[in-house]
Formats: sequence, structure tokens, C-alpha cells
Amino acid sequence: MIVKELTTKLLENVLDEIKTPENMNKIQNELLNPLITYTYKKIYPYLFLTIIIFLLTFILALLILIILIKKILR
Repeated sequence: MIVKELTTKLLENVLDEIKTPENMNKIQNELLNPLITYTYKKIYPYLFLTIIIFLLTFILALLILIILIKKILR
């Protein structure tokens, strides 16, 4: 029981300290922004390639649809 109460109070104090505006700004500027920037730089080529493949597939599907419609109308 004592250990549970101690850890609960400790966790509450740590969370309260983290929630202060000064610490939130530090966390955002020193941890989150660089992490997001790094992740975006690493994932960008794959995201770009996925979008290109999706667009090419969509264009191919439209071309097939147009060809099938022309065949049906003849």
C-alpha cells in the first residue's frame, strides 16, 4: 500500500511539473519538433512513391473503363 501511494504521488508530481508551460515548450521544441521533422524526412520518399503509384493505378483504371465503354458502344 505504501509503495502504491508513493508511486501515485510521485507520478502526479512529475505530470504536474511536465504540464507547466515552460516544460511543455521545452518538450515541444527540443523533442517533438525534431522527431517529427526527422520522421517526415525519412518517410517522404515512400509517401511520394505511394501517391504516384495510386495516381497511375487510377489513370490506368480510367483508361480501361474508357476502352470497355467504347467496345460496348460499337
